[in-house]
Amino acid sequence: MLIEFGNTVVLPTWELNEEVPTGYSRIYYILAGDITYEAADERRALKPGFLYALPSTAPYHVFRDLRLDFACTYLHVDFSNYRVNSLIELPVEEGSCLSDFIRTVSKAISEKRIELLEQLAEDFSFFFKGSDGFIQNSQMLTKVQKHIVRHISEELTIESLSQLFSYHPNYFIRLFRRETGYTPYQYIVQQRMQYAVTQLNKGLPNEEVCYACGYTDSSTFTRAFRKYYGVAPQKYRKGFRKP
Repeated sequence: MLIEFGNTVVLPTWELNEEVPTGYSRIYYILAGDITYEAADERRALKPGFLYALPSTAPYHVFRDLRLDFACTYLHVDFSNYRVNSLIELPVEEGSCLSDFIRTVSKAISEKRIELLEQLAEDFSFFFKGSDGFIQNSQMLTKVQKHIVRHISEELTIESLSQLFSYHPNYFIRLFRRETGYTPYQYIVQQRMQYAVTQLNKGLPNEEVCYACGYTDSSTFTRAFRKYYGVAPQKYRKGFRKP
């Protein structure tokens, strides 16, 4: 699922400090800047001319050198059937298939070709396959995630999900967390928020987005959205978002 995208020079205040897994991968093609990535025992410079996929299942911290502009093409993607367990780095050689692909993505962003972008976002998986951090989900996880996505507007509980897939609730939580890095409840919240963004980007009014994401009233939805993204849905719609 494509969540967010852009061709941009980020604001001086830009910084990522994800203390819990996001559930989606931030993909960056870096055009300019001096960027540092930190996670667990890893510290790495993110370099211009490279494509990066940040983890969906692990915390991380990313910051920039304020003396240099940070320019990039970016997408936030929740891959179908795959997760990103660690930072992926791919060199982008001029004239290569990957270079042409990124150029197409950038052009589609500029032209706001949303349906095309949704397909292109999933197609990044062809380039990431074979990387150590790009992991195919188990059959169990795939089934659970598909069920949650299909029923995102409905009430979803750990008890009903574990019963549906014939697990004890405690074992179901442990199994899910062992594979993804987060609990089923956290995943449900992530999916509701990510779906909310896709609907806000399509111009749907807040009340419709609220019910489409499984919330029963707009005030509860707004509080959840602000807690997750740091801004209210109204401000997010106006462009107060973080690449």
